[in-house]
Amino acid sequence: MKHKGWIFFSGFVWFTVGLFLLYKGLRFISEGTVLSGSISDRFQGVFGSQQQTGTGLIAIGLLIGFVKGRFVLSKTVNRVVGRIRHLALPIRASQVYAPSYWILISSMVLLGMVIRFLPIPVDARGLIDVAIGSALINGAMLYFRVAKNYL
Repeated sequence: MKHKGWIFFSGFVWFTVGLFLLYKGLRFISEGTVLSGSISDRFQGVFGSQQQTGTGLIAIGLLIGFVKGRFVLSKTVNRVVGRIRHLALPIRASQVYAPSYWILISSMVLLGMVIRFLPIPVDARGLIDVAIGSALINGAMLYFRVAKNYL
C-alpha cells in the first residue's frame, strides 16, 4: 500500500473503534438513566430528570472528546502521518507505526479492560466511552483530511 492508503487506513481504524466506543457509551448512559444510584439518578436535581441528566452526560462527553481530538490526538495524527510520509515504498505494515504507538494502543486497551472491573456507575463508564469514541472519530477526520489532500 502507498502513503495515502496507509494514512486512510489509520483513519479508518480510529473511526471504526471510535464508532464502537461511542455506541457502547451511549448504550451505557441510556442504561444509567433508569438505574437508581447512577450519576443520572444523583444529578437529576441539577438537570431536571434522569433522562435530561443522561443527555447532559452525552453533551459533556462529546465536548471532552472534541477537545481531546483536536488538541491532544491531533499531535499523534501529525506524528503518525509524518512517519508514514517519510517511509520509502513499498511500505510494510511493520514499518507504519512506531513502538511507542503500539505501547499507547496497548495501554488504552488495558485501561478499558481494567475499567470494566472497577465499581464505576454504568453511566460514568458511558461518559468515558463517549468522550474517547468521539475523540477518536475527530482524530480520524484529521487522518481523512490529510489523505484527501495528499498528493
